[in-house]
Amino acid sequence: MRWLLSLTLVGAALAGCKGSGQGTGDAGPQPECTTRAECGDAGRVCTSQGFCDDCTSSGECRVREQCDETSRRCTFRPGWGEACQANEDCQAGSWCKQGLCVDRAQVSLCPGGMNGECPQGDRCNTRTTVCEEDLGCSSDEDCAATEACNPGSHVCAPRCTAETQADVCAGGEKCVKSLCVQCEKDGDCGPGLVCDAAGRCSSGTRCYTDRDCKVPLACFPQTGACLPKPPPCASDDNCPADKRCDVGSGKCIPRTCQPDRTEPNNSAAQAFATTGSASFTGLTLCPADSDWFAISLQRGDRLGVNVDADPFSESTFSTVVKDDSGRTLAAGKLLVSYVATAAQKYFVVVSTSDPYQPYDVTFLTSRGTPCDDDTHEPNDEAMNATKLNAATSLDGVVCPQDQDWFQLTVPAGKGLKASLANYDSGKGLLKLCVFDGMTQLGCDDATHPLVDLAAAQAGDKTLLVRVDGSTERVSNGYTLQVEFP
Repeated sequence: MRWLLSLTLVGAALAGCKGSGQGTGDAGPQPECTTRAECGDAGRVCTSQGFCDDCTSSGECRVREQCDETSRRCTFRPGWGEACQANEDCQAGSWCKQGLCVDRAQVSLCPGGMNGECPQGDRCNTRTTVCEEDLGCSSDEDCAATEACNPGSHVCAPRCTAETQADVCAGGEKCVKSLCVQCEKDGDCGPGLVCDAAGRCSSGTRCYTDRDCKVPLACFPQTGACLPKPPPCASDDNCPADKRCDVGSGKCIPRTCQPDRTEPNNSAAQAFATTGSASFTGLTLCPADSDWFAISLQRGDRLGVNVDADPFSESTFSTVVKDDSGRTLAAGKLLVSYVATAAQKYFVVVSTSDPYQPYDVTFLTSRGTPCDDDTHEPNDEAMNATKLNAATSLDGVVCPQDQDWFQLTVPAGKGLKASLANYDSGKGLLKLCVFDGMTQLGCDDATHPLVDLAAAQAGDKTLLVRVDGSTERVSNGYTLQVEFP
């Protein structure tokens, strides 16, 4: 009987324990969070069941974050951070881009606050007027004031109202909760179709971005399927129709020409300020585009500009150095140099005749010997020729890539004798030419250049005289003598 009593007591105890535990089991573990903030700073997320756990997709993270495939924690996307929210949070000369303080050379600006000012794939941060990677949205706070976030497609779209939907929405769309959508419920779609989270009629659940997929899968918008990430592209065949393959990076990039980070810099007023020793990579020249760079030099500073581009396209490039009056001081294709004669701001202008050319550019400064202009400048072109009213003798200077033009009228019945004297041919030969309009009447580049024209050729005509170096690097002084024998 004693063993029976003991068995009975044990059974009762077990029954009591079972009853006590069942209450907890029925209720289940108590939720520990309602927001991500309650899960600490380790990158864990608050699940829909109210528990802090590892992430399974980037959609569970903030827009600036992604779910790390290895740690399954939310981490900042490459190029994003939280060091700043406004330009004022950064040191002078730096800009706040994607939460990080960066140099101006790494920033594309959108001074008008419009997305259209940014390269394809970027959006304008109206607070900083800086173009940032378009990551989509998770709420209206991620969009501009005139936009609303589509929670299904994660895209910022123009806001609409019942009154404006005819102008804002596309055909077959209607305005629902400030968004243009195809449907509000399944009944709005045809047979076999459902209304998805983005307000689109589709054949079933689909993804719109990688945020909709479990890591490490990626979204293929064309099919709406989450699939393994594709390997790096090897040719344009691996990219969508509107993109091309950048073989160097293995990424598909926009096929159309995109403005680079120095834009807008299409004029002297918008010139991108740089220093004497700087390099810029990944720049682009789009149709009818010219890139202006501004640099301050002291007298005697030698500026060297090296444009690195497709060597087969060299003939399409133009690189010039201008002063603050707009006068061209030096010119070339992919290489150009100039020694400053005065302390001022100078401009480098790069352009191409092609509809699209990518390039890199490097600026280097060293010390050199300046070539001071003579008092007849600017007379670098025939249209700006210095007028000579009689037989004369005048002093001039030819600098590298310089041409000196003069205009004179030869009396009727007289010839013309033009010559150069008082110059050191050891510093480089000078060339003297005489033109009747576009017709060359005579040229000489001997150590003592002389052009002698008879009255039949020169008499009673207005002629042009040009003095320049036998090569673009020649720098030399001279005395031009003009006689009418």
